[in-house]
Amino acid sequence: MKSVSIVIPNWNGADLLQTYLPSVIQAQEKYGGEVEILVVDDASTDASLKLLREDFPDIKTVVHPHNRGFGQACWTGAQAAGHAVLIILNSDVRVEPDFIEPLVQGLADPMVFAASPLIFNGSGRLSNVTISMPYFKRGKIRYKSFAPQLLLSNGPRLPNPWFTLFPIGAAFAVDRGRFIELRGFDDLFNPFYYEDTDLGFRAWRRGWQCIVVPESRVTHHHAGTIGRSFKKFRVSTIRKRNRLLYLWKNLTTARLLRQHLLFQLLRVCYRPFCLDWMILLATILAVPGFKAAMQRRRQEQKCVVNSEDKIFEIINSANQANRRAIEDHAASAGLEQN
Repeated sequence: MKSVSIVIPNWNGADLLQTYLPSVIQAQEKYGGEVEILVVDDASTDASLKLLREDFPDIKTVVHPHNRGFGQACWTGAQAAGHAVLIILNSDVRVEPDFIEPLVQGLADPMVFAASPLIFNGSGRLSNVTISMPYFKRGKIRYKSFAPQLLLSNGPRLPNPWFTLFPIGAAFAVDRGRFIELRGFDDLFNPFYYEDTDLGFRAWRRGWQCIVVPESRVTHHHAGTIGRSFKKFRVSTIRKRNRLLYLWKNLTTARLLRQHLLFQLLRVCYRPFCLDWMILLATILAVPGFKAAMQRRRQEQKCVVNSEDKIFEIINSANQANRRAIEDHAASAGLEQN
């Protein structure tokens, strides 16, 4: 089996490490190959380093002298990792003991860039964004709802892998060489949000794939440091700002970018009349990053194997074919029982 490096970014998450790191160690012990666990501490001021030193002395720790954000912590971990497969985990994720092997098997296909597990929330419900079915409307990349229970099906052999536009940053496996080739998460999106969406889009653009592996399962408790360290208004503003930067960078098709800019102008003009100032504020905050986003867009245009429309078509047609196979199987089973 391939050797694996698990990278866990941490910032003031001593309580989270104490709660959830043991599950990662259990998975490390169960996996048949070599696994190293690296915690990248992003200049924590709590007891994180003391906890790691005293309670988890076998865990490799890399320390940032200054806080650099989630994406840079993942990049540091990727550079320090010693194995070909990276698994990136949030510190508030509890993993199942056998979650590693299915992800490694998913990466065995040379077309696959990243493999994501099924991600449940703390209430045991499967996340609705585990699979993202993208489409473009009114100047934005949007996502169709997808019945998550289909991912739990033990039905027929499916015609395709489960495709997703991007791996959710809380938990995914990725080929380290390709992650390094793409230089990890883009710091354009610091401090957080949309760095994983951007990463997946860049992979698909180059002809690679992002998949979901239902046999691998984790629980994301959403107890991380964003909600504890940033006010809700600021988090919402950063999310909307970064969505604009993401669109400016990744709409490499001129037609789609023009549509986006037109609709964004309309939103900025009319939303304040609805007493919604957030879109105006987010746009103002995004404008300083416009030049950098356009520079990155030009770089991405040199790498286009799949256009935006083609990416959406591949993902949606494959997943719809899987859905039909499951529904047909269920219908056949019902007829046999009758």
